[in-house]
Amino acid sequence: MVEWNGAWTSAAGASRLFYMQTSETIDALLGCGPLKAWSVIVTLLGDLCLTRADRVGGRMMQDIMGQMGITDQAMRVALHRLRKDGWVESHKRGRDAAYALSDQGWQETQAVRERIYASAGPSPREVFLAIGAADMSAAGFMAALPGQAVPIAPRTALMDLAPAQGTGLWAVPVSDRAVPGWVTMQLADEALCADYIRLTDAAKQVLATPLPDDPVRATALRLLTLHHWRRLRLRHGDLPDLLLGPDWAGARARVAVMAVLDRVERIDL
Repeated sequence: MVEWNGAWTSAAGASRLFYMQTSETIDALLGCGPLKAWSVIVTLLGDLCLTRADRVGGRMMQDIMGQMGITDQAMRVALHRLRKDGWVESHKRGRDAAYALSDQGWQETQAVRERIYASAGPSPREVFLAIGAADMSAAGFMAALPGQAVPIAPRTALMDLAPAQGTGLWAVPVSDRAVPGWVTMQLADEALCADYIRLTDAAKQVLATPLPDDPVRATALRLLTLHHWRRLRLRHGDLPDLLLGPDWAGARARVAVMAVLDRVERIDL
């Protein structure tokens, strides 16, 4: 007999309870947004393959993705697409196949790795409000913007680099205290913030639920959390973090997601 929340139950009963709790947590993560099989595979390979020599066996991938509700057929179609597009390569491993990111897929994944796995927001740096001349076309204005930029009005944008001389832009530094609400909505609209809040709640549920003994099931929790974070974080650059500070929804989601990644270790390949 084991004790659970002050009540005594059998080990089998506790195991069933843990399984149900994990299922509820997986459901909460699945509710954070639609899953595209090809994108989940990129997340999976990017997270589990830490070196170019690492491979994920087809059966293991099938088991993990099955926990996420992704069918074998959907996985096969997605792998075919990823191989065709040059993102994934396959290797024979006895009767099984093993998969890894291609050189192209590895380079693309490494390019955003720091942004995805950073436990803190971007290092503070100056943000500029840029205004284009009245005779500048919209296309010309956008082409003149350096670094990451978010348009907030005609020929007006926020950006994280000062423009070069001769671009026709007038730029002045801004601070977080100078950002009005309507600009905040341009940086992080209600839909994006709602998605981040949903992910934060689901990640906290992962943290509050006993981890399953099954490493495949635990990995599904890790990868679902990571995938939704990756999907949302790649929608925008650093400007929301630089201007909105640690209390905006994306920053709070980062804290919860990184806690999940610390708690749920990568499966042993």
